Amino acid sequence: MPRICRVAPDVIAVERVFDYVVPDALAPLVRVGSIVRVPLHGRRVRGWVVADDVVPETGERLLDLLAVSSDGPPASVVALAEWIAWRWSGPRLAVLRAASPPNRAAPTVRAGARPVVVKL
Repeated sequence: MPRICRVAPDVIAVERVFDYVVPDALAPLVRVGSIVRVPLHGRRVRGWVVADDVVPETGERLLDLLAVSSDGPPASVVALAEWIAWRWSGPRLAVLRAASPPNRAAPTVRAGARPVVVKL
């Protein structure tokens, strides 16, 4: 079974998460908090990985992640963003944007994973 991750797209009007297949070439770079590019309704949008190695919520065919753009906040900050959004009834995206690096930060390889050269 392929590795599935859950992504929160950086689209204000969409306050839900979507499941995507992690391609083998991107697998070492994907972790909770990674900033990725995903297809969403015919567009390529930025998003944050909020859960990794999950069971899909639906039986439909899932799309692949397109790219890993940058390192994002650590997993603990992603969990904190969920709590902040719940506590103050605000959008999770505002917190994730504030917690992310202002410029592209080179994605780092996950611990225990083989480095793979990915050309974007």
